[in-house]
Amino acid sequence: MGVIYGRLLAIAPKWSVIQKVDPYRYPGECYRESFRIIFSSAKEATLMTIHTSGDAIAPKYSIIIPGETVARASDYLERLRASRTQPGDCLRERLQDSNLQALTELELLGKLLDTKRPQIFAEMAVSGDGSDWNLTELGLLGDISIAVPVTVFDDGNHRSPTPHAPPFSAMLVFTPGALLCNGWGNTPADWSEATAADGRLSTEGYYNLYRRRLLPVFRYINCRAAKPRSAFVTVPGLGCGQFAGLFRGQLGAHLQMALQRLLTEHGTSLPNLKAVYFDPYSECENARVEIEGISFIVRPLRLPGNEEKSQLCHPVAYAERGDDFSGCALYSLVAWDHVSWPGNDFFGGSRATDDGVKAAATNSMSALTGVEGQYDPGQGKYQPPQPYRNWEAVVEDGKRTRRLRLWNPLTVWQL
Repeated sequence: MGVIYGRLLAIAPKWSVIQKVDPYRYPGECYRESFRIIFSSAKEATLMTIHTSGDAIAPKYSIIIPGETVARASDYLERLRASRTQPGDCLRERLQDSNLQALTELELLGKLLDTKRPQIFAEMAVSGDGSDWNLTELGLLGDISIAVPVTVFDDGNHRSPTPHAPPFSAMLVFTPGALLCNGWGNTPADWSEATAADGRLSTEGYYNLYRRRLLPVFRYINCRAAKPRSAFVTVPGLGCGQFAGLFRGQLGAHLQMALQRLLTEHGTSLPNLKAVYFDPYSECENARVEIEGISFIVRPLRLPGNEEKSQLCHPVAYAERGDDFSGCALYSLVAWDHVSWPGNDFFGGSRATDDGVKAAATNSMSALTGVEGQYDPGQGKYQPPQPYRNWEAVVEDGKRTRRLRLWNPLTVWQL
């Protein structure tokens, strides 16, 4: 399960720990008039209910952090305090006015998230040797997901998007894939965990990386869905493209196995998931298996018959014989970058990559920046208002004039 933080200053300070539960039995029941923060390890989860005032402001997005990652951040902070390691230059700049002895692990993660740039490509532009970020920092950033409620304006096709009439509500969950490529010739961010000593992919290491990153995401979706079998989840080939490096063209099958194993081992704790629709684009073959009441459907977009089913269709568009997805809401995972803002390419105006396409096809930029734009069906892009040339300019202006940050320690998600 994950750790999800929120806008505590916007709500009354009264809170209490209400119970400890087994996360494998925790079905994600939701309270209508309270907020919950979930802290967890592999064996237990502590639930805290925070009672809200009537004028509490609903958050625009949620930051999801695995409990294991918080523990790793705590260990990294201790090493920094003891001068047993040095921060990368990007974090060092953020720590200049900080007292490490007083800093918490969450504040450290917040400063790390603030090192992210609107547009950057980790597989090419990141050294990872400490001259920008070090490997520990990249690993921590890679574990963090951001869930953004959005309006979906088109189907998410990369080349010829079809507008939705009318648009519909959904949720994007930006999650980094395994980064196994480094354009500087240095060790890639996730190499040591995902590979064996001989340089081959480690099946167990690769699975554990995705279990840590995706199980909190699926549990977040399960809780947001609230109703049994009401969440339809589309999953791209996370880490299977440019991030794959030497393994490009091989990782689709490994990710398919990791997803199937994750659902097999943890599906009983996800009663609100109806289907997980895996689209590795040009890898893998069509497949389908029912796991703990969840339909795990593998449909690569490039295979005949799948071409009209991009990842931002209404759930009913994915229905096959015997399926009924009419009562489902769409949740779409997005292949994100360790060091960019959610949407990456589209901050520069490019509708490219899974990250950029799904940002262009929705109003996620508005949720992240607080600035409302407008969808242009001719270009298939959610454009910023004048006089901004692109969404990166919106971020630059926001940082300068209203202290805009991606990290907000006061962001919660409402159950």
